[in-house]
Amino acid sequence: MRFDLHVHSKHSRDASASPEEIVKRCRITDLDGLAVTDHNSIDGSLRAHDLARSEQVIVVRGVEVSSQEGHVLALGVRELVPRGLPAAETIERIHALGGIAIAAHPGRFPSGMELELARDGGFDAIEVINGASSGRSNRLARKVAELKGSAVTGGSDAHDLDHIGRAFTVVDGVASEDDLLQVISKGKARAGGGSRTYAEGARYPIELLAEWMRAGFKRL
Repeated sequence: MRFDLHVHSKHSRDASASPEEIVKRCRITDLDGLAVTDHNSIDGSLRAHDLARSEQVIVVRGVEVSSQEGHVLALGVRELVPRGLPAAETIERIHALGGIAIAAHPGRFPSGMELELARDGGFDAIEVINGASSGRSNRLARKVAELKGSAVTGGSDAHDLDHIGRAFTVVDGVASEDDLLQVISKGKARAGGGSRTYAEGARYPIELLAEWMRAGFKRL
């Protein structure tokens, strides 16, 4: 089974698709489910979760939390985790809400965790394939996970419908959000898919600067 565990809806300031569009897109792809992980917002994720049963897919509730040291994927949470906390406290808050904490796109400037922190910071898993990261960043993340023996995930980091499913997490037969989180935590998930293209990589600095300007130079 394939799950894209890093998707953004229009509830992220830099994304465009509605939760309804995302869930429908999931159903017509080869994905069995996904996680909507908006930047410091859970509204889109909860809406997508409500739609999941009617569309016969599994939607994992989640948030991409901006910690002091970089972004953390909180999967399986029903409430927001405050932004701006140290990574260690962010992880504690996620666990207190019954979720798992994943180091998102480690090593990617400017929002990824440093590779050493991703390795030693107490995360439940490391995102080793991110569809919006470079191939080099993903290779380094996977190397860190292999050296640590860490659990892994993959996700597209899609900010529009076309990129959903570019990267994904592979698991054997799960039937619910809870099942999936347990499989990941036990290190039984695999990551697949691809990185961003060279053309996307060339555009990335320009798009990043434009986003910073639109947001008044405030970090996501």
